[in-house]
Amino acid sequence: MALAVGTSASEAARQTGISLSTVNRRLADPDFRRFVAQLRGQMLERALGRVTDSMSKAADTLAGQLDASEPAIRIRAARALLSLGLRLHDAVDIVERIRQVEEELARYRQSPS
Repeated sequence: MALAVGTSASEAARQTGISLSTVNRRLADPDFRRFVAQLRGQMLERALGRVTDSMSKAADTLAGQLDASEPAIRIRAARALLSLGLRLHDAVDIVERIRQVEEELARYRQSPS
């Protein structure tokens, strides 16, 4: 687990009570590296889930500032919402385009030449 969170090999060895050479030997094993990468991916998915859950609340808070009494706050909130909204749209669009390209590539690879 220590390696999955980005701990150095020497620190992981210290935390787990095994030798650095054992950690390095395990890291040289492709199956072990894949296992560490899978753990890291699972951890990132959980973190992303927590962030995603909070995004609606953050957007609501920001949107609430559009009704602030100070014009400068309203303007900053509007700019932030417009900027973030456009970036989110672009990101979703790119993900969809990549998905389409991957599907097309998979069909191409499956078709007889």
